Amino acid sequence: MKNQENRNEKNKTNKGSKGAIIGLSVATGILGATTLGLGIAYGITQGQASGYSMQLENIYKKNYYELVDSVNSSDMQISKLLASDNEDYQAKMLSEISQNAKEMQSSIAALPLTGENILESVRFINQMSGYSKTLEDKVSKGGSLTEQDLKTLNDMHESLTEMKRYLNHLSNKMLHGYSILEASSRMNGEYDEFTLDFAQVKTDDADYPTMIYDGPFSDSVVNQKVKGLSGNEMSKEDVYKKIDEIFKNVSSIKYQGQTDGRFNTYNYTLTNSDGQKLYVQATKIGGHVLTVSGSVESDVKNISKEQAEKIALDFAKENGVEDATIVWDEILKSQAYFNIAPKQNGIILYPDLVKVKIDMEKGDVIGYDSIAYWTNHTDRTLSNALISFDKARENINDSFNIKNERLCLSPLDYNREVLCLEFECERNGSTYYIYLNAQTGKEENILKVVKTDDGSKLM
Repeated sequence: MKNQENRNEKNKTNKGSKGAIIGLSVATGILGATTLGLGIAYGITQGQASGYSMQLENIYKKNYYELVDSVNSSDMQISKLLASDNEDYQAKMLSEISQNAKEMQSSIAALPLTGENILESVRFINQMSGYSKTLEDKVSKGGSLTEQDLKTLNDMHESLTEMKRYLNHLSNKMLHGYSILEASSRMNGEYDEFTLDFAQVKTDDADYPTMIYDGPFSDSVVNQKVKGLSGNEMSKEDVYKKIDEIFKNVSSIKYQGQTDGRFNTYNYTLTNSDGQKLYVQATKIGGHVLTVSGSVESDVKNISKEQAEKIALDFAKENGVEDATIVWDEILKSQAYFNIAPKQNGIILYPDLVKVKIDMEKGDVIGYDSIAYWTNHTDRTLSNALISFDKARENINDSFNIKNERLCLSPLDYNREVLCLEFECERNGSTYYIYLNAQTGKEENILKVVKTDDGSKLM
């Protein structure tokens, strides 16, 4: 097992081009690289040159990967935009697309690119930024997207998809030793090899970066203040005893110190009778298991998915998560991943999500994360839904095939918790989750499932 999956949403720096002409920015970036190259050639020792070369290569790759992130994000945002009929949500997506295009401009400007054969890609990115901003202004002022607007956006989406494929292909080459600095120094006719590689418009499909995302709102630590813990601190000896009771096949437990932060925890290493080693953190207040992480490599399954579900639910219940249900599951090799959410009056509480990983060979809990639960869990006063599912379905585009629906509390932007009607839908072979405000019928969010070789990614 890998260390527990921290979903880690990247915090990208908004670079912003402030309307700078991209051609000039590219030239400036090349000039900066050339100047450093002269310094390497004439002013420093061979060892220093190697160090500077590595620094320059890292800078290039950093900007290249930021470009890849921006393209991937824009591709997904346009996909979600085309799936929405809500003007507020459309305006939000258009704003994000425009900003991502500006970030693409900045990233390209910092790469060692020369020649006219990249101008088509640069022009496309410039146009995408301006066009998205124009549509955002139009929708924000009460207008709506026309059939021609939607056609243009769909064409933009197809172009981005092609760009994404080729960029991910080159990313894969970098993982296997491709050097931007070396390629940019090798000439092939009029242009250097990196520019020629970058100028490709089509390539074989490339996998998404490895990332396991286990379901809706898996990173739903909405509020930073811990609301779920109360009472006095327990001793490390008493917490030790609780852990020994919760894990049914303990061979040994060793105390490894404590951590003080948003959560104050006692830390232990545990070895079970199957020989698996686990790292366990438990809260000082209440002695609740907060995280469990370990490792296992196997393709053997000796228990069923249903048996794994029961083990996961029972473990969560023993750790204080009552009246809970599985809201997402995935099986990779011999490991079963579950998202468990508690309910209140039948309403799924996504902000209080718990994640559990089960070894299906031995039937052991080998991963656990209840940080969101203990951060957010509290007795809530939940109002009744004013919009019925029958009425809400009228707001779902006819191109979607609704597979499932349920009432839930959803964590949204600006630390909001909103009662929503959740619709699991399929369209063109893809799965979407659409969230409509249960009070107003307003579209609050759309999530799309992307299948990868290493699990499902929800964006």
